[in-house]
Formats: sequence, structure tokens, C-alpha cells
Amino acid sequence: MLSATNQSQLEVLKLADAVTGSLAVEVASGVLAAANVIEREIQLRNLLTDGGRSPQSRSRLAEDLFGGEISAAAVDLIKTTVAMRWSSGTELVEVLEQAGYRALFSAAEHDGVLDRVEEEVFIFARLVAQNGELQMGLTNPAYDAAAKSRLVENLISGSAHPYTVKVLSHVAANLRGRRTDRVFEEVADLAAARRARLRAKLRVAISLDESQRTRLTDVLTKIYQKPIHLDEVIDPAVIGGIEVRVADDVIDGTIAGRLRQARHQVAG
Repeated sequence: MLSATNQSQLEVLKLADAVTGSLAVEVASGVLAAANVIEREIQLRNLLTDGGRSPQSRSRLAEDLFGGEISAAAVDLIKTTVAMRWSSGTELVEVLEQAGYRALFSAAEHDGVLDRVEEEVFIFARLVAQNGELQMGLTNPAYDAAAKSRLVENLISGSAHPYTVKVLSHVAANLRGRRTDRVFEEVADLAAARRARLRAKLRVAISLDESQRTRLTDVLTKIYQKPIHLDEVIDPAVIGGIEVRVADDVIDGTIAGRLRQARHQVAG
């Protein structure tokens, strides 16, 4: 059974998914801007998640703060979100960010570019995972949020879709100490979820052929009861076999993984 928090998160994301067309871009921009304000202001975060205040009071506060500053549809989504119960202000900010990203993915789907945006987000996540220098740039405390956002924009603005640039530059500016590669992967998962499908991240020593990809896709689809999109990462450290990660599940069928298990059993 889903926890109350998870259920609330799903409800907020459904609201973001329901926004379409040009309005989705307005909602995304407004919600992400509001998330930035709430993140900066500790007292505001506390007020908007204070369980001692009524849901109506929290919604009115959001209306007073953001009404007239961002689109009415964005304000409505924020009011609905803050009326729900959240365990912390940070959780509220993260949910609002996810809603902003999903609204942008809704716009991308409306424009027929969701597949491209989803793939670009995943490719960037993989780039971050494989590039220590980029990770250092994104986590360097000497760089402020604007500098980290510009770093991403300078890297991808010439080749990536503007929706991709908007999402990734916002993520880069708001890592908040979280593991960089996983945060970007989670955003790619939000894009995949827009199509009600899951992304399976594969680590392999050599690329799978088409028949192997088809068989693996069929097996994972049966296990998870959802369409599966395979994302393949070539990693010589795998040695042989394959590691599959779907959401929080990891299936380690690599030789390196089996060796680790064997060493653990011997040591135990």
C-alpha cells in the first residue's frame, strides 16, 4: 500500500500531467520559480508544511505570495500541493520541482518531442556519471546556483531541445547535496513515467544485439507489468554478463557481481 506521502506525490504529478499545450510551459516555469523561492526561505518552507495550520491557511498563504506573479494555473497547482501533508519543507520543494518537470514533459509530448527530451536527459545523466570533472563542477560550493545552471546551458544548449535545457539547468542549480548522477536519472525516470513506462538501465561489457534486447525487454515487461525502455551503458568493469537496474531494483548478473558474492560467502 502506498504511504500517504507517496499518494500525495502521485496526485500532484497527475495534476501536472493534466496540463497541456502552451499552458504547460507557463505552469512549469511558475512552479519551478516558486520552488526556488520556497527553497531559499526557511521560514516560508516551515509555514507551508506546518501541520498545525489548516490546509486552507497554507493555500491562502501560497495565493498571497504567488498570485499575480506567476500563471493562475501554476498558483492553483501550488495551492493544492501545499494543502497536502508533507514531512518536511525539503520534501515539498522536491515535489514541486517534479511537478514542474512533468509539466514540461507534458509540453514536450504535446509538441511531439518527448522521446527526444527523455533520451537527452538520460544521456546527460550518463555523462555526469562518467565524468568526474563535470561532477566536481556541479557540486563545487564555490559556484552558485546560477553558475551551475550556466555550466549545463553552455554544454548542451547548442544541441539539446530547449525543454531539455530548461529541465537540466534547473536540476543543476538545485542539487542540494544529492548524488548528481542519480538526481539526473530520476528526472529521466519522470519523463519515462509520462508514457507510463519504466526505464531499465543496463551495464554491459559489450552492446547487446537486437535479439538479446528484445528478449530482455519481454522478460522485464512481464515482471513489471509495464512497457520497458532499455538504456545501455558500456562499462568494461562489468567483465561479462549484465547488470539491470529498474527503479530501486538491481539485478546483478555480471561476472564481477558473482565474484563479489563468492568473496562475501567465503569471508562469511
